[in-house]
Amino acid sequence: MDATFRQLRLFLALADQGSITAAARACHVTQPAVSIQLKELSETVGLPLYEQIGKRLYLTDAGERLAETARAMVQEWEAFQQQMDALKGL
Repeated sequence: MDATFRQLRLFLALADQGSITAAARACHVTQPAVSIQLKELSETVGLPLYEQIGKRLYLTDAGERLAETARAMVQEWEAFQQQMDALKGL
């Protein structure tokens, strides 16, 4: 599975915001860019990650599990960045 960190961040924005448009705004990218990246991520996982009911998007079981994993990865990356900043004396 080859998901990019960017795709995971966009997916987390979708999970937090509940819509592609809001996720795009939060990440300062266009809505079509988010849609394309999320479609690719879903294809990579091999399962739908969200479903639309009315105007709102809801995570599927696979999406919930991916969100948990992506949050843990982001937290680990941020901890790593802090360690590197400390080594640099920042």
